[in-house]
Amino acid sequence: MKIKHLYIILALFTLLFAIPDKQLNLDDVHIYFAEKDTRIAQAALELVYQQHERLVKQYDLEVNPLHIYIADDKDIYRKYSGSNSPVWSAGLASDDKMLVKSPSFSRQSLADFQKTLLHETVHLAVNGIPLRVWFNEGLAQYEAGQFGIQQRVLVSRAFWRGDLMRAHEIEYLNMMDHNKAEIVYAQSAAMVDHLIEHFGIKLVSKCLYFTRETQSFEKGFTSAFLMSPAHFEKLFKEQAKSRYRFYILLDQRNLWVLAPFILILGFILTKIRRRKLLREWESAESEEEFD
Repeated sequence: MKIKHLYIILALFTLLFAIPDKQLNLDDVHIYFAEKDTRIAQAALELVYQQHERLVKQYDLEVNPLHIYIADDKDIYRKYSGSNSPVWSAGLASDDKMLVKSPSFSRQSLADFQKTLLHETVHLAVNGIPLRVWFNEGLAQYEAGQFGIQQRVLVSRAFWRGDLMRAHEIEYLNMMDHNKAEIVYAQSAAMVDHLIEHFGIKLVSKCLYFTRETQSFEKGFTSAFLMSPAHFEKLFKEQAKSRYRFYILLDQRNLWVLAPFILILGFILTKIRRRKLLREWESAESEEEFD
């Protein structure tokens, strides 16, 4: 999660990195951690370094130093994340610094922890580029591999309920509860996925370049995609109807309703298959008698 306008966090981060427990470095990537998280930190260092190098080349971004602190318990995380951070967050990024929860105490799996690192590394890589929240979070989700079936189902559910949010509403992500934030993350990832699938990675890279140069997301987006962000938002919602509407069938909440229909359909298909098989046998026997 990208944190905006939380100046207290920056001050806390300064104090935080002044008194690290353990530290690992690889070029411009620096990780601070407790001794019990040594193995986790070693793996995290390599993962973040590779992700950062790839992002710089993929999107022609500037190389910036990254400082990552792995909080080894919830009190430390809460202390340094600040009172304004959502309780559901697994990681935060601001300026050139990242704070993440260690999987040694949090409920997230090691795979989720790695995705959090990849996600927050994207935020640090595009630091200094004034992006809209949906684009920033969507790109981070996309590059962290967090846009899967579950997120597509959330987009489908939001579509059927009429809950797809407008871009200006997504700007208030930090104030949302966990359930609403999940939908916003999924929708943001769907929007960036749509951009990349229909226009390509190169235009996303150009959008980042023009936005950095003009310090205006609207100008940068329009220069790259030849349409305004508002026009794209309208286009995305129109195409979401055909692209995501059937994912609702994979929603676990609807499986108990669909189960009887699936059983009936299975029974009918089995019966049709048996009849076809019997006809084939009868045809084969007739040909033998004729011969």
